[in-house]
Amino acid sequence: MLNIKNECTGCMACVNSCPIGAIEIKQDEYGFVMPYADAEKCIACGRCEGVCPIEKLPEGSAKEEAIRTGAWKSEPKPLRAWSMFHKDAEVVKKSSSGGAFYALAEMVLEKRGIVFGCYYDINTRSAYLADTDSLPLDALLTSKYVESYIGEDGLNRVKREAEKGRRVLFCGTPCQAAGLRSFLGRDYENLIIADFACGGVAAQPYLSDYIASLEGERGSKIRRISFRDKHYGWGQYCFLAEFEDGSIYRKTAMSDPYFFSFLRSSMQRLSCHGCHFADAHKSDVCLSDFWRCDFFDVERNDRKGLSMALAFSEKGCRALESLESVMHMDELPIEGASYHLRSRFCPETKLEEIRRDMTTALHKGVKVLRESLLTEEQLAAFEERQRIMDDENERRLHPEVVGNGQIVPKP
Repeated sequence: MLNIKNECTGCMACVNSCPIGAIEIKQDEYGFVMPYADAEKCIACGRCEGVCPIEKLPEGSAKEEAIRTGAWKSEPKPLRAWSMFHKDAEVVKKSSSGGAFYALAEMVLEKRGIVFGCYYDINTRSAYLADTDSLPLDALLTSKYVESYIGEDGLNRVKREAEKGRRVLFCGTPCQAAGLRSFLGRDYENLIIADFACGGVAAQPYLSDYIASLEGERGSKIRRISFRDKHYGWGQYCFLAEFEDGSIYRKTAMSDPYFFSFLRSSMQRLSCHGCHFADAHKSDVCLSDFWRCDFFDVERNDRKGLSMALAFSEKGCRALESLESVMHMDELPIEGASYHLRSRFCPETKLEEIRRDMTTALHKGVKVLRESLLTEEQLAAFEERQRIMDDENERRLHPEVVGNGQIVPKP
């Protein structure tokens, strides 16, 4: 029986593998989904432990040392890497970065396949694993900075479609990709597993409560949200909420309480702090924003959005190569391109502190928190940048400011 509460990623490989349904999915004290085994129902078959990616780590002191040094990881190196953006400007516009996921998905759908990815339902205020048999592809686009529920049958659904011989694309967090890989126990040539450079996931109740507070302030229901609105250009994280009365809430990450708290790691799952999979991909393909584009001689797409795609298997190489007809692609040197978001680490004492900060931001406003955390020089720089972005004429006069908030500059 599993006992990995603080390390559990919520991949649900254990739940999907239990032959008698002895493992329930419940929310923990922070609102994250966790598997809970019923000791009275459990038949001690060991399947849950056999598929758990965390349980496959070394045991005891050897486990602690292996995690500390990173020695347990296979440290997979990408076979090939590309910078890319879609040739259709509308696809780039509605994508988080350059439209690489959209192109991969279209390739699968053209062959009557199925795509699995995260969908955020504004009506139920929940993010979960959905598929293109039930929803249009556009519903699965863009980043969702919140935990996506795999569900008690999500991985089994992927497996069933793969065993039918259909082309299948699964896209999730690195830990979800690791969970699926372990759950399947074998490779399927017709299944592409994709993940992305992940900075952690936030509990769904935080976002649900925040949406409710915005609706209460406006007196209108929200019909759509986006975490990667490109009003200020690609590179500047921006939260958008469209209301049924036609009004719009749009704030950059440093001005929106939810996004500001997320980027400070205030809401992340415990396992995200010291993640075992953020830089040890078990996928065929890893997708990310190409923030380091300035270090390479590639087409920039005028800062509208640029993806980086890494292939970790021959199958991944073939899949990405096949996108040349719809994507502008520049192959990258592996040594320079294969950077990853390193796992975040935060002692539990510090975690409690930043979660208190999050409460301050959500209830007293992010300005109060900014003033307590930033120096006078940093505050002045932020306020000047925000002034330019909020004024259409100023944005035209200072294009270098807009959309470059997350791009790593040349040294």
